[in-house]
Amino acid sequence: MQTSNLIYSLLALCSVMTTGCMKYEEAPLVESPAYIRVFNNLPKIGNALYAGQATPFLTMLIDPETDGQGLPNNAGIVGDFLATRQLFSLSYPINAANSDISGSVLSGRGGASASLYPSNFEYPGNAHVLTAPAINGFDLSAWAQIPSGKHRIMFIVRPQNNTPFKNLSALIRGNILIDTTVELAHGEVYTMHVLARDLDEAKYGLYVRKESFVHETFDENKIYAGFVNLSGKQPKAIGAGYGFVYPDRPAIYCTYYMPAVSPNTNSIQLNTLKGFDKTYFTTLRQNMDTAIHFLELPMLPRDSFFLQKVIREYAPERAIIEGGPLNPSGRGVGTLPSFAFHFADAANPTRWITLFSAANPRTFNNYDPVNSGATNFTPNLNLIVNSNNVNNLYSTLNIMEIVYDRVYLMQIQRGFNTVPLN
Repeated sequence: MQTSNLIYSLLALCSVMTTGCMKYEEAPLVESPAYIRVFNNLPKIGNALYAGQATPFLTMLIDPETDGQGLPNNAGIVGDFLATRQLFSLSYPINAANSDISGSVLSGRGGASASLYPSNFEYPGNAHVLTAPAINGFDLSAWAQIPSGKHRIMFIVRPQNNTPFKNLSALIRGNILIDTTVELAHGEVYTMHVLARDLDEAKYGLYVRKESFVHETFDENKIYAGFVNLSGKQPKAIGAGYGFVYPDRPAIYCTYYMPAVSPNTNSIQLNTLKGFDKTYFTTLRQNMDTAIHFLELPMLPRDSFFLQKVIREYAPERAIIEGGPLNPSGRGVGTLPSFAFHFADAANPTRWITLFSAANPRTFNNYDPVNSGATNFTPNLNLIVNSNNVNNLYSTLNIMEIVYDRVYLMQIQRGFNTVPLN
């Protein structure tokens, strides 16, 4: 009798959970959709020369509505509490809007300090909206559906607190940083960035890129990397919070590291893959370019990622904190196969900056780039996914966006509907 009562109770509970406990309302279908993803790239520099710079904490309004004073108070789409983006983003949401927020909210520059205020690192992020389907074999669930056509878009500078935009004072709601109109074509994928175009003159703008990778042909067993310079005019006071800035016209070279580890001495030798030893790739000649050319990189055989059947190591934390490899032939870039991209100033070829794509993607956004060497690293472009205790390698498409003193990596993954050859 007790058993039957228990079964009845479980069935009743299941019935309640399935019929009377809807967590989210189902979103209405979007007719003739386009797809958007929006980042806040505003830097915050700790220098009195830039005291008038916009605070990098925003509200995005698409198709804004106004009150009796003509000030925005709502919109067809509201992206509130928009903090400066994280250094690494995937093609699907990895962060919720909650109180455990990285220091990008506090410093505008990324990091791992906690905040008590809601913040979103991008739109849609984890907002409950209809997302893009897989297109051209790529997972695009980090892009939101939006009706195609013309849209007015505003970005409002807002305080960092718990108050939703519509409840802010008229004075704050009138603090409009950007007010522009964009035309979105049906079926196209767009990535948008709020940018500082001229820090010295406090000029800002919206960069809109119609992504070409959804129309191009890519080998499923290759890795791809492309670069775009989203820096504005170089600030006069380079030392105003910047340890360095990437050059306006960087010539980019690529090295593919294949560390050889001695099983007896545990010593490491950083070998390079033939054809990828400071090999010239391209020169970026235009800031805010919307066309990205992708470098094709090989995926190594599966055995290259294991040492005695144990997965090799990412770049160690110490190297990332200290800003580079511990020594040229040591464990500074880890023991996994990894990439390095070298930026030579086309105007001053003796000036080089190296970016090591060797870090662990799971922990990378925990590093504070203001007080560490995270600006010299990105996550490893070799995507390793563990499923049912089996490590598989997936090909990725990587867009590296230079913004003054750092490179933001946006990694686009293929759909996980098939097991890769690796």
